[in-house]
Amino acid sequence: MPSVADFVERSAVEKLAKPSDVRLGEAIATQGGVELTEFGPLKVLAKVGGVEASPTRRTVMLESTPAGLRWSCTCTRHTDHFCKHCVATALVTWEKAPKRRR
Repeated sequence: MPSVADFVERSAVEKLAKPSDVRLGEAIATQGGVELTEFGPLKVLAKVGGVEASPTRRTVMLESTPAGLRWSCTCTRHTDHFCKHCVATALVTWEKAPKRRR
């Protein structure tokens, strides 16, 4: 099964999220607002926020499933919304994941 990192390449994130959420997620990640609390190939949990771009801290989960990427964030109950917190987590996950050699 693909890892979470396989699903969060920059181009994939831009398709999942609204442009405004991509911009805000980038700001959160750049400001150091992502603390990975669990970092595995199939599941990533993070505390996100506590920075200027997102003062309130939220909990994000990204998970690889047979059906693809599944996510949740405590900022919304809309399961189809890939919010700024999910974007920030995805960007940090992609950055920290071991890169595959081709």
